[in-house]
Amino acid sequence: MFKNKSFHIVEKFKYFLIVALCVILIGGVFMIVNAASGRNVMNFGIDFTGGAVIEIDLGDFGRDQTNRNIIKEDLDSFIEGKGYKIDGSMQYSDSSDGGVTYEYRLRYQYKGTVVENESQFVKDINDVLCAEITDELARLFEENQTLVSANATLPENQEQLNQTVTAYSVSKSTADSLIVMAIIALLVAIVVMLIYIVIRFTASSALAAVCALVHDVLIMVALTTVVSTLFDMAVNQTFVAAVITIVGYSINATIIIFDRIREELKTSSASLKTDEEIANLAIKDTLNRTILTTITTLVMVLVLVFLSVQTIREFIIPIIFGLLAGAFSSVLLAPALWVNFRKIARNAKQKKDAKNGYATKSENK
Repeated sequence: MFKNKSFHIVEKFKYFLIVALCVILIGGVFMIVNAASGRNVMNFGIDFTGGAVIEIDLGDFGRDQTNRNIIKEDLDSFIEGKGYKIDGSMQYSDSSDGGVTYEYRLRYQYKGTVVENESQFVKDINDVLCAEITDELARLFEENQTLVSANATLPENQEQLNQTVTAYSVSKSTADSLIVMAIIALLVAIVVMLIYIVIRFTASSALAAVCALVHDVLIMVALTTVVSTLFDMAVNQTFVAAVITIVGYSINATIIIFDRIREELKTSSASLKTDEEIANLAIKDTLNRTILTTITTLVMVLVLVFLSVQTIREFIIPIIFGLLAGAFSSVLLAPALWVNFRKIARNAKQKKDAKNGYATKSENK
């Protein structure tokens, strides 16, 4: 597709860098606004801030889609009407009795204020809110005949209905531990990749690749901050998984370009070309592959955005940002960074050689 095109990507590096910095700056502005308004900088969910989880096990009755939609709509407004803040939307999972369990995740927040006494908050949910949800379900079952289904069985009595609603807490200390482990995992991944690229390529390539990875992570954080703020999307541990996934995915495209650069450096005509020309040739030779793999991956993840549940969306949306950032950095930033790091290393070597030469002359005198 680009075989006969003339490429001057590396020479426009500063413009691409400005675009990236602007996106990161926008994310930073949203973080500052969130912090100034008393919220978490990235709209963190209960995986990071702690909170409470309410589980509603209605057995086979929960499998019917009509029942599910009616119950969700009713309980959403009921729980929020009581002053609680729902983290994301109601989730569904298979229960031990073969049915479906509805799950609500509540933040440590009541009537717009962050709760200080977390143990009392969870106790109130267990003692009061769970009972109120049970009463609301009983009312809903009695008044809404649409909930009756040939393949679903209602709880037989009030005592059985009481057993369907349970709650437990998500510790804030556990959430803090999760953040620390996530940062450690990310740093370990980057260090291992740095060592691998130094061994396979050069130090200049390794530094350029790591800078590109840092760019990808910052873009993911910035855009996820914007989306989570505008659309009230919770940022939970799936975001950590998305970041680590993209770090592994985007480094692959970068390594392919560096591999092409290495092959170009081995040619007999390499000495006649500048680093900029070699990098541009590598971009040209791999651009088709980068575009096609990014598009095919994006098509699949975009389908999941519209057809999956909320938890999967919390993973997929940052993945989309990471895919775009990875393609951007692999093509438009990493090769140019390699050129600049090579230039810095060459200048440093020339200064060192000149200094050594001066010292030798002084000794001869």
